[in-house]
Amino acid sequence: MELSISNKILAVVFVSLFSIFMSGCSSLYFFFQAGKGQLALLNHGKAIEEVVKDPTTDPKLIPLLNRIGDMKIFGNQYGLKPTPNYTEYVKLDRDSVVYVVTVCDPLEFKVKIFSFPIAGSFNYIGWFKKEDAVDFAKKFQLEGLDIDVRGASAYSTLGWFRDPLLSSMIPRVDGIIQSDALGDLVNVVLHESVHATIYLKDQSYFNESIAVFVADQLTKKYFESNQMLESTEWKSYLDGKVRGDKIRKRMMKAYQDLKAFYDSSMSDSEKKEKKRVYLESLQKEVGFKRPISNATIVQFQTYDDSDHGFQELLDREKGDLKSFLKTLSKLKSSDFKKPHDEKFNLSGFGK
Repeated sequence: MELSISNKILAVVFVSLFSIFMSGCSSLYFFFQAGKGQLALLNHGKAIEEVVKDPTTDPKLIPLLNRIGDMKIFGNQYGLKPTPNYTEYVKLDRDSVVYVVTVCDPLEFKVKIFSFPIAGSFNYIGWFKKEDAVDFAKKFQLEGLDIDVRGASAYSTLGWFRDPLLSSMIPRVDGIIQSDALGDLVNVVLHESVHATIYLKDQSYFNESIAVFVADQLTKKYFESNQMLESTEWKSYLDGKVRGDKIRKRMMKAYQDLKAFYDSSMSDSEKKEKKRVYLESLQKEVGFKRPISNATIVQFQTYDDSDHGFQELLDREKGDLKSFLKTLSKLKSSDFKKPHDEKFNLSGFGK
């Protein structure tokens, strides 16, 4: 897809304001790299129909691309907003499209909020180049804060642009597309489509957790509707989800355990030693390659879809996801007790 000069100018402006990974960092370089990175994606998109017909396309990619239109239609049937997203494909030269930086206090789960007057605020910030993300994070680390830098396979521009399907959204091992990649692809497409459907300013915990909840619900329904619940793709997806849920629950336990240390009457030096020993043990237990810190753990709180009343609200809507999303569309940021309210519960909303 080629953009006109005027559209390119608008892209630089709007992506700086509205992309979900934007946080309003005051650095001009941040906006420059964000606009440049977004434009690179927009300008390198190739129509999926063309990619499918291209004889050089990986044969394992073709059946996955052929299902994208079906995934979108399926999501629309359940209340996800129709968008022109995922009609183009972009092959990246890396496994992640952006690199997310999270910053947190070392002795409490107080995450740094990055703000911008129009787009709102976020409890993380994304960079297109890993070295930029690492350099940015190190500045906070030198101030004594906990940091975490992780790769993200996808993001949503919240409907402001035509998001392409990225090669990073398709599971690979050593660059090779997995034969059972369908479940993860369905889930990530639906997850990002939720962001384009419902999004609240200054509420990162809600935005991410609702996307997790709805995408998980719809992924199962997608496989049910295609009579694929006995398929290797579904079983593989479930196995991965079980592993992911196990790590998530362990990280949430770590959140509670460490919070107990931080809230105690121990001295700061005692808290730091308790934390060091705990995190060393946790690192070995879960086998994370990157260091675990408060900033790592707090992200699992952001994406945790439990204890927010989603299931209770869905049950009240008799399992009707379309009605569920319609009810949630009435939510406003002011309905929450505070910006980035990690303890919100919507079980009684709309009664």
